[in-house]
Amino acid sequence: MTRLGLVIILLLCAIDSSAQIVSEINFTGLRKTRQAFLEGIVETKVGDTLDLDQIERDVNLIKDLNLFFQVEAEHKALESGDYSVTYRIKEATYLYPIISIGGFQDQLQLELGGNQINFLGKGQSLGAKYLWYDRHSFFIFNTAPRHAGRKTGHEFSLTKYSTVEPLYFQDTTAEFNFDNYNFSAGLFYSLTPYIRFNLGGMLMYETYEQLGTADLGLPGTEFSFFKYQIRAAAQYRKLRYHFERIEGIKSELYAETIQTDGFPEASFFKSTFNFNYYKMIGKRGNLALHQRAGISSNNFSPFAPFVLDGFINVRGIGNRIERGTAELVTNLEYRHTVWRHKYFYLQTVGFADFGTLRAPGVPLEEIITNSEKHLYLGAGLRIHSRIAYNTILRVDFAGNVSDFSKNGIVFGFGQFF
Repeated sequence: MTRLGLVIILLLCAIDSSAQIVSEINFTGLRKTRQAFLEGIVETKVGDTLDLDQIERDVNLIKDLNLFFQVEAEHKALESGDYSVTYRIKEATYLYPIISIGGFQDQLQLELGGNQINFLGKGQSLGAKYLWYDRHSFFIFNTAPRHAGRKTGHEFSLTKYSTVEPLYFQDTTAEFNFDNYNFSAGLFYSLTPYIRFNLGGMLMYETYEQLGTADLGLPGTEFSFFKYQIRAAAQYRKLRYHFERIEGIKSELYAETIQTDGFPEASFFKSTFNFNYYKMIGKRGNLALHQRAGISSNNFSPFAPFVLDGFINVRGIGNRIERGTAELVTNLEYRHTVWRHKYFYLQTVGFADFGTLRAPGVPLEEIITNSEKHLYLGAGLRIHSRIAYNTILRVDFAGNVSDFSKNGIVFGFGQFF
């Protein structure tokens, strides 16, 4: 053996003997969450070389599950010369209430239910809720963003959604008793911890019953449709949760087609892009921005897919006041923590909501040039529980900047976006 070969062997042996190998990975504080689920989330594995930067990324990945009050990590040397890594976790109560009350003048929305956000200890959601919004609706759903140790996930839901739906015809607006019965299912695939794809579909049966006697030129006052949906989405999500505040970016590109049996005018393609940005300011401030743009097939139809609604996108605007085939919506908030109590955090909020639509059948530039642009300003409160994790009581009041008599108040759980 040459001298050079001997030197290389000695160097390799020296490097190998000094390697800091992880031989144990532990999780402490777990009551509900399964350790195998978290082992599949973290990048550090038994047999890896100790990497403190990677362990820090693991802490953030666990925090990003948005399930735990606190996550910390430590490493220590063992007698064998290897290392153990321990993730210390403070778990929460995972039965999350769904409560929302709000309204505009004579319009009331009431939502009641519950969501187990760590079902089976695997970060899944399993929930059910009741909704009163003109009529009675019911929802059952299950979502697993990530299966244990895998990059896949799933979602499904069973829904009966019923409202009094305003439909906008050429010369008049008419109201219908609307019922939608649907079953939805989808699959997730996580390319990286921050990039996820979704592919899914839905089967629907819809019924319409006209209220009133207006002549709409329809073949009758009651009709029904079978529909199916195919959808796909790509999402980037990198958020950091710091108790009541958030920092980071979340964005999603979404596309779907809905086909209607026997009624091609009600079939359409739709695509939307949502962008959320959160920035912590000082020790108490939090700036939050939501931007949404969408476009669909420009059919001249009363079934246009985009809507302006005070419970969905523009607080205070009212009940589904307008429908369209393209939309631009901006929500901007500044949240400021005014009180940190041992049982809760109290935030005050100032916000601006803007929305505009393209009417069915008109050119796309109409979304910019039309006179129906809506800007609402408002203020609200957020009460973040420090006992029941991820439980936020929200109260918002907003009014139109050009006519403040047009206003509304909304109560609910969770941030608006």
